[in-house]
Amino acid sequence: MSKPTITVIVPVYKAMATLDRCVESIVSQQTEEPIACILVDDGSPDDSGKMCDVWAARDPRVTVIHQEDRGVSGARNAGLAAAGSEYIVFLDSDDALRPGALQAALDAQRRAPHSLVCWQYTTEEADTAPVTSAAESRPQTGLARLWLDCLLAMPWNKLYRTEYAQQVPFDTQYTLGEDLQFVLDYIALLGSREPAFTYTILTAPLTFYDCSRGGTLSTRYHADYCKIWPEHFAKLNKACCNARCPQEDMRPLHRAELTVYAEGVADILRRDPAKRAAVRRDKAIAALRSPWLHALLERMRIERCYSAYYLPCRWRSVRLIFTLAEAKRTGSPMFGKLDWAGYYLLGGRLRRD
Repeated sequence: MSKPTITVIVPVYKAMATLDRCVESIVSQQTEEPIACILVDDGSPDDSGKMCDVWAARDPRVTVIHQEDRGVSGARNAGLAAAGSEYIVFLDSDDALRPGALQAALDAQRRAPHSLVCWQYTTEEADTAPVTSAAESRPQTGLARLWLDCLLAMPWNKLYRTEYAQQVPFDTQYTLGEDLQFVLDYIALLGSREPAFTYTILTAPLTFYDCSRGGTLSTRYHADYCKIWPEHFAKLNKACCNARCPQEDMRPLHRAELTVYAEGVADILRRDPAKRAAVRRDKAIAALRSPWLHALLERMRIERCYSAYYLPCRWRSVRLIFTLAEAKRTGSPMFGKLDWAGYYLLGGRLRRD
């Protein structure tokens, strides 16, 4: 078999229900250049590893790595180290590539060789939107906008140069938000090697993202949530500063960061395993004393950037934060009432854009 142009890396763990759909979406891709698929069985306790072996026996483009459970980052790193292609695409075992996705990404890359190719995704498995290589170009100053458009934080909607990606492996110390760290490290390396690079954003959704698994706060409780996200956001903000992102993008970025953090504080009250409510409350108040949070609130004050969580975090009012977060989570009109109440308490002088 000739050397592949693109390798799709799939970490596999307890994936029996969706693995066939995932791998079928890869091997059925119609491409002008050869592709490969690396399945990394990360110590699956079920028969996922055997299913991987069946696929490898069926299709010579599929190879399997079996390893002890090292987590999703360790699995992706094993696939990275084994890849020998020009480009890499990541795919989770419960997701799928849409027909024509790899060729569309490759066509866009060939047209814009000094770019990072990214694409939209769909949460509809039967989405009929046409897959094309039509794309828009964004400058490096658009980094914050990528986050706001939900295009930055995930690793599976981008085409990576293998030689660069292998130099910035996933940081296995993180079990939350590690994807953002990898993407930012890759962008920093790309910028150092190709200073004039741009972002090429395909307008078609190329990946089916199975959102039935839920989001971070709706799946399991993370005790270090309010420690880890400030580290990620500090790195993101530094990258955006280096990219000279405009203020009209930085304000909503900071607002989004405050929302993520405040909802993490609320989750301490909601799901921390401490039996006593007073202990959970003390943990939440301790999180509100974070130097990173203080610096973010001060930056928002200077930017005159308003958020419904701005005053509750300033006041360290865990009750207000929890009430807001619960109202938002349940779709209660109370969120809007408290939002506007805070805005007018500040004289209506801060920006809501």
